[in-house]
Amino acid sequence: MKKVDYLIIQSTDTSEAKDFDKEVIIKQHTSSIRDGGFNWNRPGIDYLVLQDGTLQTIIDEDNPTTIDLWGISQGKNAITGLAKHIAYVGGRTLKEVWDKDTRTDEQKEALEAIVKFYILRFPDVVIVGFNEIPAKADDDNPGFKVGEWLRELKISEHNIFKR
Repeated sequence: MKKVDYLIIQSTDTSEAKDFDKEVIIKQHTSSIRDGGFNWNRPGIDYLVLQDGTLQTIIDEDNPTTIDLWGISQGKNAITGLAKHIAYVGGRTLKEVWDKDTRTDEQKEALEAIVKFYILRFPDVVIVGFNEIPAKADDDNPGFKVGEWLRELKISEHNIFKR
């Protein structure tokens, strides 16, 4: 596997009441706009954490995303490199009006395990919330403050994104 520079944590930006698997993400991201999709050439999420904590691989480890492909490294404080995108199902209130930390205990445990695994595998990896990336600062995804959560887990400051 190529060296991963960033682990980007996000949500699916969906209601806390919706539970679905990777097939929904793949279809939404790769279907044509006419069919209600995003018309991307591949899904924008590498791993999906279901509400029961199950981890589903959408894009395998041999294919990290070059950040520039997704337009999140623009601007004065650009970030570049290879990234893996980890999303948990949820991130919005019941009626999808507001962002909300809807992570179940099982999702929190799975996300913690993924973060710690990537730090062991790539000691210099930087973990960042989707909304912490300069070009996405107006976004409210993933619904919680990733840096604060990482500090609660006693993750080294070396691995926590700083603007």
